[in-house]
Amino acid sequence: MTTKSWVDLVVITAVILLIGTPLVSAADPVPSGSGIASLFLIISADVQGSLLSDSELGVSQGTKNLSDNPPLDPQGEGQATIGYDEKTLATSGSITYTRTMDLDTSSQNANGANLETVRQIDYANGGDGDGVGTMYSRESVLIEVESTDNQDERAGACPAEGSKEPCPTCEGDVVDDSSFSGPLYNPYCVFSDTFDDDDEPLDDDDEPLDEDDEDDSATTSEIPASPESIPASSVRVIAGSEVQLSEGSVNSASSTRAVADNPDAGVEASYSVNIDGSGQTGNDRAEGKGEVFTDAIVMEGEGTNETTELSYEQHVMAQGLIEISMETGYSSP
Repeated sequence: MTTKSWVDLVVITAVILLIGTPLVSAADPVPSGSGIASLFLIISADVQGSLLSDSELGVSQGTKNLSDNPPLDPQGEGQATIGYDEKTLATSGSITYTRTMDLDTSSQNANGANLETVRQIDYANGGDGDGVGTMYSRESVLIEVESTDNQDERAGACPAEGSKEPCPTCEGDVVDDSSFSGPLYNPYCVFSDTFDDDDEPLDDDDEPLDEDDEDDSATTSEIPASPESIPASSVRVIAGSEVQLSEGSVNSASSTRAVADNPDAGVEASYSVNIDGSGQTGNDRAEGKGEVFTDAIVMEGEGTNETTELSYEQHVMAQGLIEISMETGYSSP
């Protein structure tokens, strides 16, 4: 008689990341623009065989010109980005798949969201009779809010008069935009001065200063101040999950807000996921491999000076007979 043995690995984890910064200037939402878009999507499938679902969504809203970023205008500019990425591939099995997406880029209140998603998946490779299939599924949600202070003096004038120190450069790790799960970075260099390619000082017309050009860095009459006052900050939060299962279920939901005319509405991002057993087999645990993750970096400051930094990373991976639950979120103020 053959005895079948199982490696029984149960991982149950709950991750709650709630960031509030009442004592410093927390990230403010970006005001809504003149163009407002909405998108509502419902997908439902019940399949014996194979299924492929692949989607990416990115929305950016700014207070000035998005096309010349980075860097942001040191005189005061804000930009917010919301991203969502999902891919599911199931072969040789029985799968039920439902996903809803509700996008609204208009201004939201403290109880509203610019993007909400819900996903429900149940898979069993024995559903079509051969028992050799597998399901791969990944999902991630991203929120990024970058803003610079309104300043009385041009931050880009460098070097300072009489200083022989070289100007700082706008540096940072750049990630592949096609993947939200890369390393954390600050793409718009909020807490760096702005320079041209030759690192020459800039006047208010973004032209190198020469002997005949008067330094008008202290004059703001020619540069209209932004009507929105947004404290200097940089926030990037990403959360998601990835599974490869022979059977099991994945249920997830996300909500993000980054566009609001009232700063008191705040910026918010939340993601929850449960990886569990399949309702088709009645097993109480999924079989295969699963991973959940959340990464966040929050930087606050004044002008080009960074005064506060908070970072958090959490990755959990399990393989065998698994059950994973994660809930994570960021909110301000």
